[in-house]
Amino acid sequence: MLVLALFAGLDRLGGLLLDYLRDHAPDGRYQKAKYTLEECTEDVVVIGSSRGEINYVPRIIEDSLGMSCWNAGRGGQGMPFFRAVQEGILARYTPKVVILNIDDNDLEGVPAYEHAGFLRPFYNTHPEIRPVLNKISKFEWLLLQSRLYAYNSSYYYLIRPYFIGGLDGKTSDKGWKPRPGTMDYLLDKPLEQEPPKVPLNPEAKAQFDVVVSKFRERGVQLYFVVSPNYGRSIASSSAIDYLKKTSEAFGFPLFVYSSDTSYITHPELYVDPEHLNIDGAQKFTKDLIGKIKPYVQSSIQHTSHDEKVYKVY
Repeated sequence: MLVLALFAGLDRLGGLLLDYLRDHAPDGRYQKAKYTLEECTEDVVVIGSSRGEINYVPRIIEDSLGMSCWNAGRGGQGMPFFRAVQEGILARYTPKVVILNIDDNDLEGVPAYEHAGFLRPFYNTHPEIRPVLNKISKFEWLLLQSRLYAYNSSYYYLIRPYFIGGLDGKTSDKGWKPRPGTMDYLLDKPLEQEPPKVPLNPEAKAQFDVVVSKFRERGVQLYFVVSPNYGRSIASSSAIDYLKKTSEAFGFPLFVYSSDTSYITHPELYVDPEHLNIDGAQKFTKDLIGKIKPYVQSSIQHTSHDEKVYKVY
């Protein structure tokens, strides 16, 4: 009993230290996750994996729409993380606009719940994300009683911002992770032929449906976007087809860039085949927001009209 008590005490003390480092980080992954779950109240929220995090520039969105914007994307993530972020945000407020970046094959594989384990340090303080994290393993709920376990494999990213700042973007970038440089290889790469379609994974599809239904219930303007990759043209995949079906069913606009030759054949816009560089992200964001803006303005006009009618009655 004494040994168990000693280990429990060390675990708690270690957890308090790690929590302090998490809560006072000047920037970095955990500062961003904490802001997303606990503080962001922006009008526009971008949700996605690394393409979402790297390809969307909040400042450009703000300047174009006249609305505040936060990029909540996180590299290496998928639908479980999107669900957790959604629950964390909706537990506090309802954004006006959500831009959901979906990869052309996002709904085809088994949901990677273990990747969402990045959010383990917030398990105790955010009950709304527990149902997602509990699916990582059968005994995850029990293991997460340990504060040291919650930070397992995260120490590097937790401590790094105190020594090297800005690697995940500056706080002034509002969640955007700019990638400088230009891809200097595969410059003459021929376009890959469109691969055969892979069936949707039922669980991934179900997770996506929950994301859509919850935003729809809260009256969020939801936009689906498929980002481009260099040298890879995907006009139709099982995921894209399902996005089209969902878009038509609920009226959420869909923008597919995965076959847009103004991007997929221009290596100067990329830092690697899957991610746009700073110039590419700025071009992409301006192009996308130019297409979204009429929808947003139309929605604002309808809302204003409805308010006037309500006041008359």
